[in-house]
Amino acid sequence: MALLCLGKTVLIVLNIVFMIIGLAFTAVGALLAFVPGTILQTLYKTAKETADAAGYSFPKSADDIANVPMVHEVGLALFILGIIFTILAFLGCCGSCSSCCKILLIGFALVMILLMIAEIVVCSLFFVKDSPLHSNVRTQLKEELKHYKENDTNDAFSQTMNLIQVYFECCGVDNSTDYTVKPQTCQSYDIGCYTKLTNVIQDNLLWAGLALGGILLLQLIEVVIAVYIFKNNKILPI
Repeated sequence: MALLCLGKTVLIVLNIVFMIIGLAFTAVGALLAFVPGTILQTLYKTAKETADAAGYSFPKSADDIANVPMVHEVGLALFILGIIFTILAFLGCCGSCSSCCKILLIGFALVMILLMIAEIVVCSLFFVKDSPLHSNVRTQLKEELKHYKENDTNDAFSQTMNLIQVYFECCGVDNSTDYTVKPQTCQSYDIGCYTKLTNVIQDNLLWAGLALGGILLLQLIEVVIAVYIFKNNKILPI
């Protein structure tokens, strides 16, 4: 009986934490996907100051940054992930708190297992340097580079690339040969900006793996507790 009460308490606390995380992801994702200028305003101010200090122009408003590739996609992904986390946490809390809703725990456990599998697949693709995920992102960015105009102040993508190349000391996506004519913003650099990003991921692979392992462990604990509670005929109030 004491173990059952402890299991309920742990499950409720973990689900409250995941619900808060889910709501945060949903809010940030909604802003990025549908009204990006709102959340990008602060980042825009810092980026513009950096660009001005380096002697390069930047888009006239934060709303222009919404045209940069991947902003909408990242926002939509966070929005969907946040909704999934919130619904899952709600199912877990309801199932553990009420005996009449106990069947929700099975749905919670099954969806949580599917989510864990999805996390492993996506993170594996992200951690592997030459995965299809990175290949697709590289391809999309290189397509955008075909329209790159170094001195076009109205082109948010071009000006954002200028800022990234100056600030992170990189050039292009994979390397400087991504450009037909090497821009002035990266005359001194040859390593690509996306290559630099994947190198950072590889350098911190151990910590990233430990973080993923910790999240998966918490989710596994939730699944085990949910199944344990479901198998008991009577759920006692806390």
